[in-house]
Amino acid sequence: MTIIGLVLTFIIGRAAAAFTLATGIRIEQAHQESLHRAIKTAVESAIFHGPNVALGTLKAHVVQHLRESVPDALKALTPGDGVLDRLVERYAREALNKIGEPK
Repeated sequence: MTIIGLVLTFIIGRAAAAFTLATGIRIEQAHQESLHRAIKTAVESAIFHGPNVALGTLKAHVVQHLRESVPDALKALTPGDGVLDRLVERYAREALNKIGEPK
């Protein structure tokens, strides 16, 4: 009987750990998607003020938008130095390319 209890405890523990890991990954993925959507929205909003907006101004606009719209994602992901800058530059290039495309 003791062996069965130990085996069940082990199996339940492993299942709980797997569930926690899977749930954590899904939550992190949701935060990443929220962060990317917010950056894209902020970049498009800033470019609305003119495609010649300085990159520093654009980045400041995006960071402010992120703090207001997805603070939980920022807190959970804590992007390192330069990560947000690279994301802003990526989405800015995409938005500017859309402006330049023939319709």
